[in-house]
Amino acid sequence: MDRSPELDDALQDLSEELGCRLVVLDAGMRAVAWSIHESPEDRRRLAHLLTHSDSWERPRTSRTPQQVIEIPGVGPLLFTRLVDARRQIVGHLVLPSTGSPPPELGHATERLAALLQARQQNAAGRSARAHELTVDLVAGDAPVRARAAEALIAERFLSSSASYCAVALGVDPRTAAPSDHEKAGQAVARTLGFVRETSTATVVGGVLDNQVGVLIFPRPVVVPRLVRILADPQVTPVRAGVGTLMALEEAPRSFEQARLAWRASWLAPRDHGTVTTWDAAGLDATLARMPLESFTRADLPPVVRDLLGAVDSPDLIATLTAYLDAGGDARRTAGELGIHRSTLYYRLDKMRSVIAGDLADGAVRAELHTGLRMARLAGLLPG
Repeated sequence: MDRSPELDDALQDLSEELGCRLVVLDAGMRAVAWSIHESPEDRRRLAHLLTHSDSWERPRTSRTPQQVIEIPGVGPLLFTRLVDARRQIVGHLVLPSTGSPPPELGHATERLAALLQARQQNAAGRSARAHELTVDLVAGDAPVRARAAEALIAERFLSSSASYCAVALGVDPRTAAPSDHEKAGQAVARTLGFVRETSTATVVGGVLDNQVGVLIFPRPVVVPRLVRILADPQVTPVRAGVGTLMALEEAPRSFEQARLAWRASWLAPRDHGTVTTWDAAGLDATLARMPLESFTRADLPPVVRDLLGAVDSPDLIATLTAYLDAGGDARRTAGELGIHRSTLYYRLDKMRSVIAGDLADGAVRAELHTGLRMARLAGLLPG
């Protein structure tokens, strides 16, 4: 039995038979196939359709097989429904309306509908396969990871590149509602859809068992673009971490960096953006390796534990933190806090009385600085 022609070939054959340009839209009104458009007018119409069709009013073809719709900037278009064996609409065939519909459409639509369904089923199968390989790449053992890396390139899910970048996505597990955990998968799907619809670039993604999403890019991640994708209310409050570029075989290490940057972003959301890179997260990403969300004061360094036991003023703690951030520079600290230096010295003197050590001692300052940051990420600071 001969293989059925692909959707593109069948559409081009029909276009030659009818003598007009054709486009197939899926159920979401997105163009998925089109015949050759040669004339400037045909190309202009196709460009407008590719850009705007998913925002057009849906044809009312549930009861009648065809409808002519006047599209601003394009003109009248004839929409012919494509239905599956259950008479469910799976897409539309679109062509310029010039009066009576061509009689040849009747026998052609069933064939186009079947080919569109086959393409969609193939796409769904490839999507599931890409999801499986992505999860294996970052979560499997060494042999599984190696096979996944090889398959992602061999099966053309990812383009060959010198380096790849991993992204971790998800919500703050401490405050998430059950429905929020599903948003990691929605954010992955939205990102993959954006890339697919706006470029010919390749990206793969999946969701791990712990409801953390993962994306693999064969290039650096454009952070502002990912921020815009995650700003959609449907995926709020998903946050993301971005690892560094590495060889595909090292993607698990890039993903571990991404996961830690993501953890840092929700442990200290005021200090990090919705999308946080490993490099930008700095010390917080390293500290995020610890189970900070379960920390108590007993888990902090002694000098910080004693300080927090004696001082419950947010202003005093903020002053000490700013002083340590400034490397002990009193003038800079006072300027950043907007206070007089005498006020700064007064506050520091109050804390010196409860700190077991000298603030002029670099080792004491280092322990305080890191310990206070741990306390901040663990939510143990006053206020």
